Amino acid sequence: MAEARSVWARRFIFAALVQGLILFVITAVLLYIDAAAFLGLPGGDLVTPAAVVAEGSAGTWFTVGYFGYLIVPILGSGVSALFYREIEVAMNLPYTGWQRWLAWGHLILGNVALGAGLGLMMYGGYFGGALMVPTTLGGQGQSSYYVHTHVLGGLA
Repeated sequence: MAEARSVWARRFIFAALVQGLILFVITAVLLYIDAAAFLGLPGGDLVTPAAVVAEGSAGTWFTVGYFGYLIVPILGSGVSALFYREIEVAMNLPYTGWQRWLAWGHLILGNVALGAGLGLMMYGGYFGGALMVPTTLGGQGQSSYYVHTHVLGGLA
């Protein structure tokens, strides 16, 4: 007897894996920047993510974007796959017609739109926070007003 499979659960698991790979690459780059600064490797002259987060203000955007990306596109897609599998396989109610379009909307909005928005939060938070880090730590020592006006304001 062939085992029933859920098309939508596979799509959401695939999306969670792709989003996880994206966050893995981002994390690897950030860890390299931290290690490069500590060990004197090439790229060690960049402002470290630790300094950006510790600085607060714009660095908070980075932190919220990072953890939001971990929760919504990655963890949320994986949990959504369980619900789609339960409905399609266990309850034997495949998605057809308008339900199919709603599932596509869920997949696209939850992964592409929210992933891009949270990615922009990380981008703006990191580079805005790097501008605010004091010059003694490798930053530019800009004010919170400058960063929120020139960097983060354009992303909102």
